[in-house]
Amino acid sequence: MPARLAGTAREAHRMALEPGDRVLLCTDGVTEARLANGPKFGLEHFSDYIIRATASGQVASETLRRLTRSIMDHHDEARNDDVTILLIEWRGPEKDHRERTSPEHPHTDLIQ
Repeated sequence: MPARLAGTAREAHRMALEPGDRVLLCTDGVTEARLANGPKFGLEHFSDYIIRATASGQVASETLRRLTRSIMDHHDEARNDDVTILLIEWRGPEKDHRERTSPEHPHTDLIQ
């Protein structure tokens, strides 16, 4: 969205990732999910879920699968907001660049 529509100036942030670091992005529909007349899923519940899953050594794909199921179980059938989550895990650079490229597209890195 253009900055002029957001109402505030955009800031770019840079952070070095280490192998095993994860970046999690989500929409407000995640924390605002609720059952009829029930409490919201909430940022505290969301954060606690992620912290516990990471501490237990759960792989990123399983963490995302279980988190999504938990959010959907906490959501009414009549959803009026999107529920979007993107979880990225940095595994670090490959030792051999040839392992990261496709034979059909030798200059294209593969995403694993």
